Amino acid sequence: MVEGELSHPKLVLDHAMWFHRPVRADDWLLYVIVSPIAYNARGFVSGQMFNRNGELIVSLTQESLSRPIRPISAPTSKL
Repeated sequence: MVEGELSHPKLVLDHAMWFHRPVRADDWLLYVIVSPIAYNARGFVSGQMFNRNGELIVSLTQESLSRPIRPISAPTSKL
């Protein structure tokens, strides 16, 4: 494997964002993320962003697929 190459590449299956209030990117934000399940090469995360006043401003979800890369075997001589 080449240095820096991913051994478990990720493929995003689905993601969504719901904006509940206006967001100011130039102000303090708290991002809380939870991964309640990872099974059978699939993972799911959900997150919430809160503003400085503790108000929920964004909800997020994402599901991804992660499988190991199979090593490529060197060709063998048939002689």
